[in-house]
Amino acid sequence: MTKINEHKTTEIYQKSKDNNFRYALGTKGEKTLYCFGINPSTASNTEYDPTIRKVKSVAKKNGFENVVMLNIYPQRATDPNDLDEEVDRKEHKKNLQIIINTIDDSSTVWAAWGNLISKRSYLKYCLMDIQQKLKAKKIHWVKMGELTKKGNPRHPLYLKVQTFSEHV
Repeated sequence: MTKINEHKTTEIYQKSKDNNFRYALGTKGEKTLYCFGINPSTASNTEYDPTIRKVKSVAKKNGFENVVMLNIYPQRATDPNDLDEEVDRKEHKKNLQIIINTIDDSSTVWAAWGNLISKRSYLKYCLMDIQQKLKAKKIHWVKMGELTKKGNPRHPLYLKVQTFSEHV
């Protein structure tokens, strides 16, 4: 579902018919921050979860008016341990296409997946596919706080709201 409102923003809520996969959630307009997590929870366009509320708060603090939440893998799971053992290639491909179509050239993208990227071996490959596809868009990647001991950008729930720094 995509809907334009009176604030010249586009509401985005893209999910599978069976609601087992969510590809994009948020609002897109002037000064949009795109944020990448690992996998979507049960948040929807009518009810945000703690992660999305925190992402919106961080975005506002950093001068962004809109946020679109994207994920390295679109399978909904409140617990990343519940992710499929093997990648669903069809869903990964659909996620990639929606990401490419959603993110504008020269956008700011917040890397916020934390150490959850290690939960399944395929997640790092999904991220590499995303980064490869976004290269032509000249994306400005940012992170918040120091990298984890494992070298990953921190998850929003475990951060104090602060300004972004460059993602390495």
